[in-house]
Amino acid sequence: MRFHFRKVVTYALTGFGLLLIVFNVYHHDLWGPIYQHQDPPWGLRIGKRPVPRDDGKRFHSHIKDRDKLFGKNSAVEKINHVFKPNKSLNHEELGNTFGRTIDAPRGIWLEWDHYSDDRIVAQMRHRPKSLLEAEKEEDVPLKTILLYHGVGHWNIRRGQEQFKHQKCPVNRCTVTDDRSLGREADAVMLHHSGARPWTKRPPHQVWILYMLESPYHTPGLQAVKDVFNWTATYRHDSTIVAPYEKFVPFDPAVQTIPQNKSYASGKTKKVAWFVSNCGGRNGRREYASELSKHISVDIYGACGPLKCPRHNSKKCFDMLDKDYKFYLAFENSNCRDYITEKFFVNGLQHDVIPIVMGAAPEDYRRAAPPHSFIHVDEFESPKALAEYLHKLDQDDDLFNEYFKWKGTGSFVNTFFWCRLCAMVHESQNNQPMIYKDLERWWRGPGVCIGQEKWRDRPRTSKVIIDNY
Repeated sequence: MRFHFRKVVTYALTGFGLLLIVFNVYHHDLWGPIYQHQDPPWGLRIGKRPVPRDDGKRFHSHIKDRDKLFGKNSAVEKINHVFKPNKSLNHEELGNTFGRTIDAPRGIWLEWDHYSDDRIVAQMRHRPKSLLEAEKEEDVPLKTILLYHGVGHWNIRRGQEQFKHQKCPVNRCTVTDDRSLGREADAVMLHHSGARPWTKRPPHQVWILYMLESPYHTPGLQAVKDVFNWTATYRHDSTIVAPYEKFVPFDPAVQTIPQNKSYASGKTKKVAWFVSNCGGRNGRREYASELSKHISVDIYGACGPLKCPRHNSKKCFDMLDKDYKFYLAFENSNCRDYITEKFFVNGLQHDVIPIVMGAAPEDYRRAAPPHSFIHVDEFESPKALAEYLHKLDQDDDLFNEYFKWKGTGSFVNTFFWCRLCAMVHESQNNQPMIYKDLERWWRGPGVCIGQEKWRDRPRTSKVIIDNY
């Protein structure tokens, strides 16, 4: 009897483990380039979703010498060099470039005259009043940022080292995960998986909620009304925007340059898709299946007949560059601004035209280089899309039009921690914001649309959800 009991327990544990694996695969896209755990290309991971990297080790596919582009000094000089390569801005100019005055830096907060701008550059350039008025930098008090769920989630350095290491223009901050400092900290950052507050927020404190999954894959936020001051998410209407990638043009007036190669040359295959999550709230698998009736679609991973193992990802992406013309950069959710590494890394940073499904078309236009992708909503059906892809396949000149953006800019580090430090210092000079209904802001009408089409959901407001 004892022997049978052990067998039952063993089978039960094995079954439970298999269920966990199936559930995990269903909810996450596991196929992607494999890199060393401590050095993924787009950032560390919380759970299975990569967190935007903030250590400067991004892909620069078209820049052989990074220092020639960004310079070798501070983070803000790197950003300035992109926008004003022949001018070095002083502190006052840095603070006023995007705002009315240093005392009221409108550009670093959520202002809708900056709708087309995610405020990343403005936040990078900003110098708080306390720093400008101090005779010495050391006279500015250190601001304490508590990472309530641990530093290990972020893979960053404790104390002031993170800000000094990145040569942040505002580095008078210290990072800790010591919860005993909960009431004294100037800012507390919580991850969505544990967003429920542990105490009433002290009046001097800024609470920040960090979320990187789509609303379909994050827990409910009904319990945190009137609690959080700031958000840090991929959405462009977040307080601190944390996109998966950020493309910055060298010169906004130059959107295309002649290319010295044909991106169609030698390619004999049409459409590729690397995918291991066979689910998806937007019906992407069904769309791909219908598309394959009208044009060849090669599906690699758990959801298709072809295999290219994750441990051999370099070979897989070399194959993509060499053989294929198009890539399905399909997200698992049709939600505003939800654009992940499937588009930026798998698509744009390889010699294929990304075909996108996920965020609204205007969200992609805001985030992507001009004329660099094809959105499924531009076509009435998969058949109509296939007809257009056949047209591009047969016309090399038309196909190569989608690559003229290459060399006009670069995917840059957004210096999330530098911006956070500057914002925490500036918060003492501004009326505190608060999210009245965070659940509505994150998951309200029009944020995610299931399997509907964005073209059927007219959007007349620049604000995704007005919640202040």
